[in-house]
Amino acid sequence: MGAVSVYLADLRYNYSGVLATDCMPTGVAYMKAVMDERLPEVKSRLFAYPDRLWGAIQTDPPDVLMVSNYCWNEALSLHFGKLVKRMRPETLVVMGGPNISLEEERQVACFQHHPEIDVYVRGEGDFLATEVVQHFLDAGLSIRKLGEREIPSSIYRRADGQIVTQKIRERQRQLDDIPSPWLSGALDEFFDGKLAPLIETNRGCPFSCTFCVQGERWYTKVNYFSTERIKNELEYIARRIAEVCPWQGVLRIADSNFGMYERDGEISDFIGRCQKIYGYPQYVDATTGKNRPERVIRAAESMNGAMLLDYAVQSLDEGVLRNVKRQTVKLEAYEQLHAYVRGRGLRSNSDLILCLPGETLQSHLAAARKLVDSGFNQVTNFQLMMLKGSELETIASRREFSFVSRYRVLPKNFGIYGDEKVFDVEEIVVATDTLLFEDYVTCRKLALCSVVFWHDDLFEEVAQFLARFGVKRSECWEAMLPELENSSGTPRRFLEDFVGETVGELFPTREACIEFYSREENFDRLARGKIGENLIQKYHALAVFHLWPEICDVAMRGFEDLLLKRDLVRQIPDFPRFWADLCRYTSLRHAHGRTVEVILAPARGSFRYDIPRWLTDEMPADPSPYRFVEPEELEFHLGPEGTRGLRDALEVWSTQVRGLGKLLTRIKLSWLTRECRHSGQPGRPAGGIPVRPAGDYREVAGR
Repeated sequence: MGAVSVYLADLRYNYSGVLATDCMPTGVAYMKAVMDERLPEVKSRLFAYPDRLWGAIQTDPPDVLMVSNYCWNEALSLHFGKLVKRMRPETLVVMGGPNISLEEERQVACFQHHPEIDVYVRGEGDFLATEVVQHFLDAGLSIRKLGEREIPSSIYRRADGQIVTQKIRERQRQLDDIPSPWLSGALDEFFDGKLAPLIETNRGCPFSCTFCVQGERWYTKVNYFSTERIKNELEYIARRIAEVCPWQGVLRIADSNFGMYERDGEISDFIGRCQKIYGYPQYVDATTGKNRPERVIRAAESMNGAMLLDYAVQSLDEGVLRNVKRQTVKLEAYEQLHAYVRGRGLRSNSDLILCLPGETLQSHLAAARKLVDSGFNQVTNFQLMMLKGSELETIASRREFSFVSRYRVLPKNFGIYGDEKVFDVEEIVVATDTLLFEDYVTCRKLALCSVVFWHDDLFEEVAQFLARFGVKRSECWEAMLPELENSSGTPRRFLEDFVGETVGELFPTREACIEFYSREENFDRLARGKIGENLIQKYHALAVFHLWPEICDVAMRGFEDLLLKRDLVRQIPDFPRFWADLCRYTSLRHAHGRTVEVILAPARGSFRYDIPRWLTDEMPADPSPYRFVEPEELEFHLGPEGTRGLRDALEVWSTQVRGLGKLLTRIKLSWLTRECRHSGQPGRPAGGIPVRPAGDYREVAGR
């Protein structure tokens, strides 16, 4: 008999041509690193792409298949369990991951429903995976005999069909005992330019939020990898990226609260060092700490603004926060530090979750207004997912808060594998005893306006100008939805299509959702990205890249209406011509288009006013001193960093709308910003400054 083979799979869909999950399979790589060290006689392989796993199963089915279970790949992992059992029934199939309900009776019921799974491993699998394989070896590779053994921290079957549930094991405290999957080379094959490195500096979360899997007490203690190990891993990653796939600029940090701990400053400094030496990372995707914002700011500074500062409040209503056991976030501290943040050129985000228990339409909007007025660059509106393993997903919580849930296909999480269609579906809350479904739709429309008009700082200078006349930032934000609703043509259809898809993507049951998308005509539309996408990302991409002239026109009309309602236009001399120039300038700053060539191309326009100099001088209410004697041509070009960063990002994500939506969450917004120069005078910036984000625009002179 040859060497025993173990396939470790953390699968992510790639059927649509755009990865649904773009991080490397670090979790199962830890398991391989341990297995290679402790069971060198076992031949282990890692898999991230389903098509490669299917090819390997067909040509050389393994003795053991281990698959991960997250909310985005549960159905895919179960499907491959079935496929391998058909090819080789004696293969041991092991599943593990946090995506399992808390109640033991529901765990058992789920296990009974999936006979293709022989063992479900609960808790951390780094060492447990090797233990299960060792038990299987000791049982002579017999699944029946394995069931008679005592397998720790697992759910499995006895030979007579009895299901055994072993107590979950305590978490590993000495994390450095786990061999590094980076330094061992286990992840080398995944430096393919498509997958982004995912690194952990610690594990655990001190908070107890009931909507989060890590809110459970089992996760409360935070354990750390040593800073020396982390530095070695980061340098290994940065050097390999530079050598193999320099266009991959993203680093993802898996920590629940990165930047909150003192040692994170040292780690951030080292990331900054890697940026200088290797040009990587260009963008750091991390969930930053809920407390100690001064430390988070220091971390972001050390990484040269590559990391967005994420102050996730989820709600500002005290009753709602108590309902979800959420520690109150000290918003006042963030407000005090925000001037410092913006002055340093750093960007910040705050999260809200729609449909939390006790939240109303009024409290949700009040929180959004307060966060916008507090100066956050963006306010992200998430939807409440029923995450298995979280307290809110339990039967008791569902009943207590009268959750009304619906099902929708996870964006890009579908495919055909083994000649069968596979779909991963998520359950979200769309109404509660305090928030109606109609309110849910209203909040979704406002969430759309947030990403389209607010998140990218496309209109930041205009909002600052209106602030001089007493117009709040939240008033600017709220003005966008009525302007969209009252528009005609493309902008109106843009909103109507979004609302139609928002309602149409919801199904009463998981089975109904799968049945709909399984129909050939619907599956074809799904595969082409016509339905089933992340709607916020999809419409954000449409607005920013495809429909920018019309979207910019809507926004500038909304700002103008705010001035008109306050009778402030008369205070601005030559307002129609000046406003037309400001509209044109706001538009031309922003790179957009449908092809790489068009997106990266320069733009130009004729101006009566020196808008760049007016901006440099902090936007005086009287623009008269900035009028050119004769109209002048201004040119707008992407800078070297923007051109390089945007080209590399487009190489990874493509110019498909489904790819552009992901791209916008993985780049520095400054890459989309054109610098302004006087036409015919290369190298001389108009007004002496480079400008921030913008695009292409319709002529508005004479409005």
